Amino acid sequence: MPLPDGVFRIVKPSGKVYWYHQKDRGKLSRGPLTRLPEPGTPEWHLSIAKLTGQPTLKPGSVSSVIGAIKASARWKKLQPNTVALYTSALAAIEGPWGHLPAADIKAFHVAALIDGYADRPAMGNQILVQVKEVLKIAVQQGLRTDNPAREIDALNEQTDGAKPLTAAAWAALQSPDAPEALRRFGVLGRATGQRIGDVLAMRPMDRDAAGIACTITKLGGRPHWCVLTSSEAKTIDGWKQFPASPFVTRPDGRRFDPAGFRHVWRDYLGTPAGEALKGFTPHDLRATKVCDERMAGYTHQEISARVGMSVGMVMRYSQHIDQRLIAATSMKPEQKLKTRVNRPENPKGK
Repeated sequence: MPLPDGVFRIVKPSGKVYWYHQKDRGKLSRGPLTRLPEPGTPEWHLSIAKLTGQPTLKPGSVSSVIGAIKASARWKKLQPNTVALYTSALAAIEGPWGHLPAADIKAFHVAALIDGYADRPAMGNQILVQVKEVLKIAVQQGLRTDNPAREIDALNEQTDGAKPLTAAAWAALQSPDAPEALRRFGVLGRATGQRIGDVLAMRPMDRDAAGIACTITKLGGRPHWCVLTSSEAKTIDGWKQFPASPFVTRPDGRRFDPAGFRHVWRDYLGTPAGEALKGFTPHDLRATKVCDERMAGYTHQEISARVGMSVGMVMRYSQHIDQRLIAATSMKPEQKLKTRVNRPENPKGK
């Protein structure tokens, strides 16, 4: 909620910050000076709602707690994509519960809310994470003494659906008929295993020795370094690009956002050249990277460090390759070679 006109703060020599409101501040028509409550408290949100003409939030309500979360310093440090995700989950909580006192939320309320997302387990689990946060803040504010959301189990997501590209799909992605942006994205995505937004942000100036530096948006912009094979590095370095311009751009040189790039991907699937890529998404390159690394001999823990994802997610992505690796232990040497994923190099063997 934006601050209304006339709200300002004063910082005392001690460093203590006080907030006030004064209508027509600095003018002859100025109104009385009113001290405001501490930011982030239910009373603060109630006062701001009144000043902005918004529906007032009852102190202690679920809506007031959600308002405190969004006004917190931690919230302001979140990445835009994370804010969008959390906002969507919080809206699903505030819709049915916003008017309720946070002290009245019981475990059966939480269970009923989450069960309503059984057909969308990923979203349901994100909502459960936010319910736990809302009730944790309610405990910290002294509105209740327990957090019943801790008693609710997460929905079973099985997997996030990502799967490694087949040889035919990879050939389609690297076909001369594919748009240049798709071919470049394919190389970068398979080489680094990063999410679509982070791949689209990679630039020539991020190339660093035998790898490429990036940030993992999902982890709050955490810096990461992805090692490249000599073949991958040679291909990437051969692209003509301004140092500060992303490798993957529109034909007019403008940057892609993830939504715009997905449109290009889907459009290509509708062409004869892109037919083999049907059923795959940009996210599947993450699973492809993991499977490449497993076939190259890396452990789940090593891949976790190399790619920057959890060991659990690495194991999900690599489960089919792991089955092949186990089966391969009983094969003859010449048979084992046939199980290799088709890629230019075997970095573990260098």
